[in-house]
Amino acid sequence: MKFLQKKGAHWVVAMAILAIPGTLITSCSKDSKTAIVDTKSNKLTIAVGGIKTNNDAGVKRAGVSSSNNTAESKIYSFSDVDMAVSMDNTVPVKTTTAHAARSNGTAADVAPGVTENMEQDTKYVVYIYSGSTLVAAKELQSGTAGTIDGLDPAGSYTWVALSYNSKVDAPSLTPASGAIALPQNKDVLYASGTVNLATSSNINILFNHSFSRVGIELNTIGVFGNITGNPSVSVSGLNLATGSIDLLTGAVTAGSTFTPTLSYADFKNVDPLYNDAKIAYVYTASTAAQSAISVQLQNLTVNHVDGGLARTYFTTASNFNFSVTPELGKSHHLLLNVVESPLTTGSGAAAVKWSRSNLYDRNNADPLRNFAFYATNAQRSRADGYFSYGSLVAARFPSALAQKGDPCTKIYPQGLWKQPTGAQVSTLTSSTGVLNNVLNLVGTLLGAADPAPGSAVGTTGGNHAQYAFTAGGTAGTNAFGDATSNSNNMRIFYNGQIVNTALLTQIGSSGQGLLGLGLSTLNADLLGFRIIGTNVDILGDSYNTAAAFWTDSPVLAGPLLDLLGTRVGYYGYHAFTTRRAVLGLPFGDPFIKASTTAEALNVELLGLDLLRTTFKNVRCVRAN
Repeated sequence: MKFLQKKGAHWVVAMAILAIPGTLITSCSKDSKTAIVDTKSNKLTIAVGGIKTNNDAGVKRAGVSSSNNTAESKIYSFSDVDMAVSMDNTVPVKTTTAHAARSNGTAADVAPGVTENMEQDTKYVVYIYSGSTLVAAKELQSGTAGTIDGLDPAGSYTWVALSYNSKVDAPSLTPASGAIALPQNKDVLYASGTVNLATSSNINILFNHSFSRVGIELNTIGVFGNITGNPSVSVSGLNLATGSIDLLTGAVTAGSTFTPTLSYADFKNVDPLYNDAKIAYVYTASTAAQSAISVQLQNLTVNHVDGGLARTYFTTASNFNFSVTPELGKSHHLLLNVVESPLTTGSGAAAVKWSRSNLYDRNNADPLRNFAFYATNAQRSRADGYFSYGSLVAARFPSALAQKGDPCTKIYPQGLWKQPTGAQVSTLTSSTGVLNNVLNLVGTLLGAADPAPGSAVGTTGGNHAQYAFTAGGTAGTNAFGDATSNSNNMRIFYNGQIVNTALLTQIGSSGQGLLGLGLSTLNADLLGFRIIGTNVDILGDSYNTAAAFWTDSPVLAGPLLDLLGTRVGYYGYHAFTTRRAVLGLPFGDPFIKASTTAEALNVELLGLDLLRTTFKNVRCVRAN
């Protein structure tokens, strides 16, 4: 009975299968093959992959790319600040990461070079053509997968995407004769391609800029602070044009002209984390030369990152002029970099443009903002201002090749500043000697005085060497105070240097923890170093008695040594106040004794330090 029941059940199942229409019964033979049919779709799925920059890639800064080129800069000099004006073809862009997934879950195509993000919910329209006939059009938003239904699952189509890069405005869904009239001063984005639904039902859009884009950037990274308040900014002389675009070819035809005016309200932050770089854009369908662009700036207020010191620049309105010939699909970057102005000593071939204060390490991971000049020129012993030779990190010896270099060249905009050469330092000194010998000269000079050229003993705001300057000082109340201000005078303060090799070994290995500390009142025992004993002052007796900073010049160098990666010794500046002496008895007026010092025992071989250097301040000069 059980057997009959089981058999009956199988018979019912078998009959049910046979009853299904179209059921295919195949053999279990190894030679038989099962046909797998991929179901076609009449629905097109659309995602946005970004916007091509159509320009050379820029330097990334916190997810933002921006030009940092000063080779073509024109420097406008003022009494309290300078403006470095330049033009290039790389505007700041928010960049995508290759192969990153979008929020709609669709991977985006990434073109070679820099790809710009399209903001979430930006409107765009996709037009579907069969030949030259428009068969569908739909408005979509970036960041969300879009779909167009009702297409032929086996059909091949031309698709066109058009956007004004706006969350508010969108192109028309009904183009007249295959062309669309474009609005004024909009970032027109265009893309096109073909799709065969028989093989793929997905497209990823990578837009191109159709108009010429002109970005005007106001940047205060070079004066080390965020913009505060509302400066007066106006842009005039722009003569732009709107136009129309042929959807199938992407060809832009210039139309009527218009003259926009820009104010500070039109400038937006390049990087949302900072208020020190702002940019405004205009767009044109015309390729006519723009030869009379003028940017006027007045009452620019900045808070310096070192202590939040408020400064105001351009109390009198200043104009900066540009001339550019737009190219369709390309970007043009008009960059106004506000940068610290120098103090100049000497004249002619001996003229040197010095920074008004020493450089310090901000310990900032952002390469554009890692170094700055102190807000005020003053006597200080902060560890963040003492560097070993050729180090990009303060209070430490460099432990990797990436930590070696000239920190002055890293100040934004890179390449504007550098460490002085030995020859430039020699314009401030009257002798040359080995460091140890120079240190032993303090208070032991015999015979006639040999003061440093153009120097005077200074005591304003701390002991220092003061030099006559030939340009760059100010005469009235302004961002640097009055004519007696330390920042308006070439004053090199007696911050001392660290020469104790035992201390250097300890500090140089892990000294970055000292960056926020003042070294003049700190001793080694308090830090737990216990090197020689108790109360070993890190700066010894050099603080308040001597000034020292590095040059960029090795004592022994040359093509062969450079080829071997070898340098022997480094030059520095060393100055102190002294008096003539006879038989150990001082007499006469005090004067500044300044020497170009050679630390001859410091050796670098194949890029590796064999012996370590002292720690000194860094004083920068203009590179050109």
